[in-house]
Amino acid sequence: MMRLNINILIFSLIFITSCSSSNQENNINSTNETVVIEVEEAVKEPANNIWISAKKGDVESIKQHIAFGTDLNSKGSSRDETALIIAACQGHYEVVDLLVNEGADLNIQNNEGVTAQFCAVFFGQLEIVQILSDAGADPNIVNSLDLTAMDLVSVEWDGTRESAVKFYKLKYQVNFDIEDIKSAHPLIMEILNK
Repeated sequence: MMRLNINILIFSLIFITSCSSSNQENNINSTNETVVIEVEEAVKEPANNIWISAKKGDVESIKQHIAFGTDLNSKGSSRDETALIIAACQGHYEVVDLLVNEGADLNIQNNEGVTAQFCAVFFGQLEIVQILSDAGADPNIVNSLDLTAMDLVSVEWDGTRESAVKFYKLKYQVNFDIEDIKSAHPLIMEILNK
């Protein structure tokens, strides 16, 4: 009888231990599932593509793209541009800063050979030129017109330059004041010459 009681006791302990262990595993699995579900919900695919987000200057959407794993160097738009080129052309400082800090390639060219640095220089975006220059963007990359960003600021401003800026303002759909662009160029030259 004593032996039967000991066997029952041992069986009971094993059963209780396994149930307790099983419940802990279920709780752990349940907790892990909750965490996975929460992470999946936090990293939803952004509503806009990265190029539209860059054009709009939508920092939160760009952050979503980064969290989602969107390739920051992917090309899109009618000119085969990266989000960095688009944001630089549009003058969206915060987006450029974010993309640069996240490791976007600074020297990728669009189908016209334009880089983010070239675009920022062309449209007189002083702060963006500074960010890109500090990060190591090359101002001597040659575009399809055999011009570099440095070329843009090293020649005198004239009627031809002003006409070109007016044309490209329409082409790139930007809204910068020509006088602001003109006055920024000497300051940009100082940045690029450092």
